[in-house]
Parts: sequence; C-alpha cells; structure tokens
Amino acid sequence: MHRERIYRGIPASQGISIGKAYLYTRRQININTLTLKEGEEGAEIEAINNSIDISLKELNKIYAISIDKIGEKNSKIFEAQIEILKDKIFLEGVIRRIRNEQKSAGYVFNDEIEKLGAIFIKSKNDYMRERYSDLMDVRNRVLRNMKREKLVSKVEENSIIFAHELTPADTILFSRRKVRGYATDTGGVTSHAAIISRALRVPAVVGMKTISKFVDTGNNVIIDGSEGIVIVNPSEETLGVYEEKIDRIKRHESLLYEIVNKPCRTEDGKNIEITANIEFVEETEFLKNSGIGLYRTEHLYMDKGDFPSCAEQIQEYTQISAATYPKPVTIRTFDLGGDKILQDTHKEMNPYLGWRGIRVSLDRIHIFKDQLKALLISSVKKNVKIMLPMISSVDEVRKARTILNEVKAELDKDEIIYDKKIPLGIMLEVPSAFILAEELAGEADFFSIGTNDLIQYILAVDRGNELISGMFQQFHPAVIRALKKIVMGGHSKGIKVSLCGEMASVPLAAPVLVGLEIDELSVLPSVFSEVKQTIRALKLTDAKALAGRLLKMSTESEVRQEVERFYEMKIKPKTL
Repeated sequence: MHRERIYRGIPASQGISIGKAYLYTRRQININTLTLKEGEEGAEIEAINNSIDISLKELNKIYAISIDKIGEKNSKIFEAQIEILKDKIFLEGVIRRIRNEQKSAGYVFNDEIEKLGAIFIKSKNDYMRERYSDLMDVRNRVLRNMKREKLVSKVEENSIIFAHELTPADTILFSRRKVRGYATDTGGVTSHAAIISRALRVPAVVGMKTISKFVDTGNNVIIDGSEGIVIVNPSEETLGVYEEKIDRIKRHESLLYEIVNKPCRTEDGKNIEITANIEFVEETEFLKNSGIGLYRTEHLYMDKGDFPSCAEQIQEYTQISAATYPKPVTIRTFDLGGDKILQDTHKEMNPYLGWRGIRVSLDRIHIFKDQLKALLISSVKKNVKIMLPMISSVDEVRKARTILNEVKAELDKDEIIYDKKIPLGIMLEVPSAFILAEELAGEADFFSIGTNDLIQYILAVDRGNELISGMFQQFHPAVIRALKKIVMGGHSKGIKVSLCGEMASVPLAAPVLVGLEIDELSVLPSVFSEVKQTIRALKLTDAKALAGRLLKMSTESEVRQEVERFYEMKIKPKTL
C-alpha cells in the first residue's frame, strides 16, 4: 500500500477533482549545430518553410478549438503565436542567416527565437516572464515539425494532468479528453495555462516546483485548486473527506439553480440584494439572473502585460453589460499595485501602502481617461456602474469625477451616446475612508466595502504572513464597528452600501452584515446559493439585535462565539 503524500503549490483555478494521474513529458529536441556542406542550405530553407506551414495549420486548428471552448478573448495567445510565424521580416532574417552562415535551419530558428525570448526572461514583471514559455512553445512546435514528431501519446479520458510545464496549446488539446485537472512545476496565476483552466472551470495548481518528479501515470490523486493542494495516493479516510466536499459543491450548484429566481428576502420581508464577484465574462453563464457587484478589470492588464487599448476595453465592457442586462454590473477601474505588480515600476518596500489603485489612475490620467471613455461608451444599456478602488480622501473622488466629466464632455462633442447618469461609486478599504465615511458619501453615488484590505489595514495584519495569519480576524470588534460607521455614513446621505470582500462570501457572517444594515452582498459564485439561503432563513429583527450585541463586545472570541451561537440556533435548523 502506497503512503499518502501531500504537495502544495499556487491555487490557479478553483474546484476539486479525484482521478488518475497522467504524467506528460516532452521529448528532448536535438538541434544540429554543425556547419552545412555546400549546397545543403536549400534543403534547410525548404524544411523550415514546410515546418512553419504545418505549425500554422496546427495553431489555426487549436485556435478554432479554443474559441469554441473558452471564447475569443481567452484564446488570443494562439493568435499571437500565429502572428509570430507569419512575420515576414522575422522569417526572412532566419533564411538570410541560413544562407550567410551555413548553419542548420533548426539552429538559426532556435537562436532567433531565443533572442526574442531574452527580452521576456529579463523582465522584472511576472507576466512578461511567463510569456517566455509561450514563445518557447512556438519554437518547440516548429522544431518538432521539422522532425515530423507527434506531440503527445493518447491520454485516458478524465485524467488529471501532471507536467513540468504546460503550454496553452497543451491545455486546450488535453481539454478534449475531458481532463479533470492540471498540476505543474512551473507557472503562476497569470500563466496562460492557469487562465485557460479558469475559463474551462477545471481545477489547477501551479508553481509546485517538483511535483512531476513524484507522480507516475496511473497514481490515484486528488487536486484541490481552491487550496493549492495535490494529494497522491490518498487514504480511504482522505478520499471520504474530499468526496463529501465535492458532494457539497454539487449540492450548492444544484441549490443555485433551485433558488436563483427566488427573492433574496428575510423571513420578515427585508430585501437584501445579492450579486456576484467575477473576473471573466464566461463566469456570467452560471449567474444569468444575478447582477454583478464587482467586475475586476485587472486581468485585462495581467493577460496582456500592458494596459489594454480603449477599443479592447469597449469590447470587454460591452460584452459584460450585455451578458448581465437588465441586472446591474459594477465595474471597478484598474486596481493594480500591491500584489498585482505593475510592469516597469520600481521596487516598493511596502507595495500595499504604495502606488496602487486610484493612485495609479490619477497619476496616469491618459490611461484613466481611456478606461472611463470605454466604460461610458459601454453604458448605453444603462446597467453599468463605475467603482473607484483604494480611495483614501475626498480630493481623490473629486479629481476622478472631474476627469469623468471631461470625458463626458468629449463624448458629447462627438455626439456619442452613453448613460449620462452613470453612477460613480467608491470602495472603502482603508481606515481614512471609514473615518470620513459621511463626507465621502456626499461625493459618491454608492459605497462598496472591500473587507480584505480594510481588515488588513485596521488590524495591521498581513494576511499572507503565516506567522500572524491567525490575527486576520473578520469578527474583530474594530472591524464590526468600522462596518457600522460606514453604513451610517452612507445612509446619512441616502446612498446604498454594499460589501464585496471575502467576508460577504462567509455564510456565518451573513446575519451580522444584514444586522449592520448593509444593503447588498457581492459574493463568490461558488457560495451564492448558500449565502442566499442563509438570508432567506433570517429575520431582520433578530439580525439587528445580534449586531447590537456585537457592537458592545470587546474581543474577537466573544463576537465569534455569539455569531456561531446565533447561527446554530436561528439559521442552521432552517437550512439543513
């Protein structure tokens, strides 16, 4: 009996799968480095031209499959690879070197691609470094086709793929075999394999360093893409635990479809809006009847490694507006910096207190204007709302609104139609914002509370630091009081207050948030049904009484015990 082994990596795509491992390894490609004999260059040039033709046919086929499976936006990497092989200047340079240097086509093509790759690999930006592997995929495809080698042997359906690295093409082609998950030694959350996995809704764990050395084809494995865990040869007990987790996820999904059209209303008649946090257009398919409380736009930068054009943004925002209509969609302007590194910026000692969020937008006004213009042009259905991240002062909101009005004036001059009353809201996630909540409410059309950063800043706790991660407490009395102050500030000026941080996705917290009189909870799609069920089993009068008790407590343990007691007595019996 093989002993159970647990390995950890970077969670790249949510979900859990149990199945058999398939270890994918590539053959080493040998390149002829010898000088050609006189007259051999013609055959080499013919060989590279034929290989490029074959490679283009393969990539066009993969591109078509990818568009069908994950949409055009997520398939652009293949379009980029195709363009490399269609670049006449690049290919003419390769042929010229074969003739002049009398070197093999494989040697010259590899050398030219490596020169391009050096630009990527030297970058300080994670995204740009990961594009190096995409370029190497083009190289490997062309060199392999020169030798007429096949890519991969037959993979059993429903396998979980393990590899040192996976190219975008690997990920798409494996998906045709109903693959249940991906685990790789290399890569990060912005690698194309990770992006494609998320679009396919297949669990993925990346950056595992040496997992491919410890797994054999046929091993029983569990992959948990939410926690970044792979378990090899799981015990019966572990299998039972994860089978129950999978059943619970399936029950949640079935509940979603059962209650999605039912009102999100407490037992005593208070309507609480429940919306979703999403990052990709494809995710709207699972929440067709729900609004979107937070649509993140950072992935447009992360996917490209640079700021997207206005036209690219218009396409994205128009698509998400149409997919959500008539429900509203709140689109957050670029929230870069912090853990989402900006390309070509100097290293910051403390990026979470540095150049990030609205600070970047107000410093790069031309980029901010492009995004606001795209949002306005995409607002013709009148269901788009704009949200500004990392607001810490009234001046920032006023400056942003002035810039928004300038963009509106430009569109009016060009007679372009847009929603003239498009709401402009702000995220409250730093201490100065909740202290100035009433003043900020006079400048904004709505509030959205980002509890992830708010808790981190209020408690001075880096939630990614394992030494103090236990001190990141959602039920800390200071957090509860800050939330109440924000709600009071917003309501004093008649504006709606929503909460889009992770706390909204904790069913246990729902009675607290409703009791604090938060108007809207924007949650992860995976817990949508459970949070909605909790609210429907709740009485507003009970929730308000609970919040009143919590606001008088002094310790996190007191608050948590009271919340858990309330949930066990008032909610759990109605949701089982």
